[in-house]
Parts: sequence; structure tokens; C-alpha cells
Amino acid sequence: MIGWRPRRRVLLLGQGVVADACERSLRAGPERVLRLDPKEVDAQRLRQADILILADAADPRSLLAAVSPRLERIDRRRPLRVLMLDDEARLDAETLAEATARQPSWARFEPVSLPRHAARRLLARWPLHWGADPRFGQRAHLLILGEQRFVDALLVHALRVSGYGEPRTRLTLLSDNPTAWETRFERAYPQARQIAELSFQSLAAPDLAQAPPVTMAVVCSTPAPQAVRQAQTLIKHLAEVQQCSPPVLVEVGDLRADGTLEDWDGQLIPIERRQLALERAVLLEGRGDELARVIHEHYRDTTEAQGRDPANEPAGQPWPLLAASYRDANRHQADHLWAKLAVTDCRAVPEEQVESFAFAPIEVERLAIIEHARWAADRWLDGWSYAPTRDNARKHHPQLIPYQQLSGPMKDLDRFAVRLLPTLLARSGLGVLRMLVLGLVSPPLSPKVPSAAPEWPPGLSEIPPGSSEARRSTRPPNPDRLFRQALRRLVARYPDRALVVAAALDDPNARRFTELATAEFGASLFVLLRQPLPVLLDGLEAPARRQMLALLTQAERRIALPEPNAFERWLEARAEILVDFGAGADAGTDASVDASAKAKARPIEAAPAERKWLRIDPVHGLRWTFEY
Repeated sequence: MIGWRPRRRVLLLGQGVVADACERSLRAGPERVLRLDPKEVDAQRLRQADILILADAADPRSLLAAVSPRLERIDRRRPLRVLMLDDEARLDAETLAEATARQPSWARFEPVSLPRHAARRLLARWPLHWGADPRFGQRAHLLILGEQRFVDALLVHALRVSGYGEPRTRLTLLSDNPTAWETRFERAYPQARQIAELSFQSLAAPDLAQAPPVTMAVVCSTPAPQAVRQAQTLIKHLAEVQQCSPPVLVEVGDLRADGTLEDWDGQLIPIERRQLALERAVLLEGRGDELARVIHEHYRDTTEAQGRDPANEPAGQPWPLLAASYRDANRHQADHLWAKLAVTDCRAVPEEQVESFAFAPIEVERLAIIEHARWAADRWLDGWSYAPTRDNARKHHPQLIPYQQLSGPMKDLDRFAVRLLPTLLARSGLGVLRMLVLGLVSPPLSPKVPSAAPEWPPGLSEIPPGSSEARRSTRPPNPDRLFRQALRRLVARYPDRALVVAAALDDPNARRFTELATAEFGASLFVLLRQPLPVLLDGLEAPARRQMLALLTQAERRIALPEPNAFERWLEARAEILVDFGAGADAGTDASVDASAKAKARPIEAAPAERKWLRIDPVHGLRWTFEY
């Protein structure tokens, strides 16, 4: 017998742009959505609703005051979620506390700050390490243009998740009145500069020549057409001054992007902050909170194992009853997990793909330092400061000191938190795999004498000499067939690794190999940009340009490497296997990383102990320097 689940009833009260945006989002789902003017709502509708949403951009406090007495007068047995949407920080903590204190136990009030939710969703979708490689010594550098509530929320959340170790993350803030913004922000968060490097600058004359390359930018000016123009100007400025072309996210409001992929510049990405915050699955089902819930449930289990009842503690309440401050603490810990995976070249995958995983001791220590910095950042942003004796009322804590100054037991707490990460992921159905980075060797950007190709040991070729296949190989093999053969071999050889292709994509063979790897073999993509993207795209014919743009949409990382020999140094330091497309067969193609690049490699990480090469040669087929 088939069981039918009744559709949830969502009652939406409010007027204005927030209510309009919320309604558009909810209409896409299966819920029964009824939107009413607050004056029209009656007791019967309040009894029938499963979720009540209060959305009024102009005056949410008046809306809350109008609805609260009606809730007090009705009887319900089922819990009622009451979501209070706040777009301009108009609902202060005191107002919320007073309103919720008067409500019956079945009414569960949940304040939803749209700026904070949007900031969290944005940095989950486009993390700070999207445009940088911390393991190569690169700094994440987020540039934010424009001053509004959402920008402040984005800045604060960026500080919370900015811990990648040394060097520290750089945050550049551009506005018409940078001094006033800096003063206001430092008054609200006086210890922010202990977390990251902050630079408040004038929009009219930004000074970026000596700054580390911008790895991502967010433009939030108003009106939206002005924001688009400013983003385009910023793209040109960064290409000229820093020789970089980071992705630029632009708040477009009611503007709608049109055109095709060929019209894209590869950098400008439209966003709408209310759409980010009001996504139906986020608002109603808690998407994005899965890991935070797991962390909270683990805390409850640990508390119970210690002989204490978690229900007797404010931080131990079940998630639906948990105060917003404790929910946020779990969210902040969960959101930073992806930075920890990034600095260890690991990836979360479905649990069935992983047998077991544990961080190496050197990784545990490195991540413990980062975890302590994350914990300290969370406390500093919440108003805590150092004192020899802990005082919760004054927000004083003795552990707000550098990791190196912690006692052994305190360091062990951070180490334990790091070792626990695979367990927490497992409880949410995920496992951890290490990456296998394939570095695709590309021709040099300017002509030079080729370096000597590696010597290929006998017996390590795809086609054994003298075989019938070798006798039939007088015709050049089909490139796609060779690419697929290579990828099948690599996947079979490394079943416990997550395949990553790192490529400049300025070579047609590299683009096609990457297309097959991502589409057919589940590989991820690191794009290595040796020159600004406009220069690269202008040099491509229309089909190749479209191919390049399509691959950019799939990129997990976009790493700028404009300095001389930076591309070669990256391959030497970061790629475990180098893939060369028949370099020895064509003059002008450098088949190996040159000596000067090797000498400058290893800025942070040591290069792999054993250099492995795969040559895909149009004449000789696949040739390997290692057992495949």
C-alpha cells in the first residue's frame, strides 16, 4: 500500500521585497503556500499552518508585535515553526527575547538574518580557497566593493572561515568612505585584525600594486547596473595591475542575465543575495546545516556518555529547540571543515567510496594550529578577549593565545577535534579521500630551448614491443582513445584516490583530456592561469573559447600563476603525476620542468619524493615512468 504524506502548509505574512522574494522561492516547492496580509490572518489559519513565516522588510518588529498576541490566544498540539525574516538587522536580541518569552511552548521562534544566511551560503558555494592554493603558499585575498548590511555580514563570515594557516588571509574593502567604514567596523569587532589582514581603501583610488593577487571579488553596489559597470572596471584594473583574473561575484538584484556561454567573460558571475538566503531547501529543510547538526548530536552523545543529561544544559538541547547562538557555533565549526580539507589535499565523498581514513601526524599538528586559530577567531568576533582567568560574564578566556603557548592538554583538545573530522563526516554519510593531482604539462608561453625529456625505462610502455598491437600501430592512435586508456589505467591504479586534473587549458590536448576526465571519470579540475583570462580567451578561436569557458564553469579551483616559472614551480611542487602530450615528438614543446623552476619549487610543501610521468604520444601511444 502506498502511503501519502500531506503537503506542509506554509503561511507567509508580510509585504515588500522580502516577502515577494520569499514567495517566489517557496512556490517552486511542493508545500501549500498561502500568503496573507497580517490583518487578514485568523486563528483557524494559524492552527492549520505547519510553518509560519513573518517577512516584512520595512518594519518586522511591528509585524511580530501584531502576530504575537494571536499566537498566545490559540491552542495547538503540534509544534509550529515561526521563521522571522530580517533583512536590515531591525530585530534586536531584546525584542526577540521579549516576544518569544510570551509565546506558548509549541511556538518555536527562529530568527533568520538574511544578510548572515546569504553570506554563509555564498562562501559555501564559492569558498575563499576557490581562487588560491594555500599549499603552494598563496594567500586567499577577498576584495569586497560596496558598503551595506550584507557586505558587513560577508566580511564577518569571511573572517570566521579564513583560517588556512600562514600566510594570513587578506581582505580588501573598497567604498566611497573607507575611513568611516573602518572606524565603525573596528568599534564593532575590535580584535578582527588578529584574525586576518584588513585594508579599507577608497573606491576611487584603490592601491593594489603591492598587495597579494586578488583571488575573489564581490561587488555589492547599488543600483545593480552600476555594480555591473564597477565589476567590469575592476576586472580590467586587476588584469593591468596584478596580472590576475579572479572570479567577480556581482549583486544584480532584479537584473536578469541573458545571452549564451559565448557571451561570458569567464569572470563576472551574477548573484542575488536574497535568493541565496531564501532558497527553499535552506529556509524550510535546513540545507547546509547537515554537518552542523551532526556536530551538535556528537556533543549531545559525548555529554550523555560523561553521565550528564544534555537536556539540562542550554548547549545540549535538541536542534529544533537549540538557541540561535549555539546553532551558529556549530555552523561556524562545520563551515571551516572545508578549509581544513583544502589544506590537506583531501575531499569529502560518499562514504561507500572510502574504506578508512586518518590524518597523518604531521597533518594533525598542522590542522590543530588552524583549528585553534578558527576557535579563537570565533571567540574574538563574539566579543571575547584574553584574560588569565575565565569569566563568562565579561567574556574573558585564558586560551586566547597562540597555539604554541598552549599547554599540552589544551593542544590535545585541538588535536582531538582534528582527528574527529572523519568520524563527523561519516555520521553525515561522507568519507575522506586524498587527491591524486595530475599536472598537465603545457607548451611555454614564449619560445625557448626545450629541456631534455625524461628517459623512459624499457618495458614501461602501453604497447609492448613486438606485439601484434605494436605492428598495427603504424597509424597514429586516436587521441580520445589514448586519453581514455590513460584515465582508465589511472583510476584502476589508484582506486582510493580522488582524481584531480590541474591544467592551464591553453593547449587543445589539455582541454580535451580534461573534458574526458571530468565528464567520464569523475575528476575535479584545478585551472592554472598563467596569464590574465581576457588575454587567454582573446587568443582562442570560437570553438576553443567555448570549450575553455565550459571547463571554467566546472573548475573547483582557479589558481593564478602569472609570475615567471610559477606554472612550472606549481607542477613540480604539487602534481604527483605529470602528463605530457607527446612533447618529445614536436619541437618547441617543453617536456619537463626546467632546472630553474625546480630550484625555486617547494615554497611550502616538499615536492613528491618520486616524480612520475605519463607521456601520451601520438606515435608511440602511452608511455609511463612508473608501474601503472
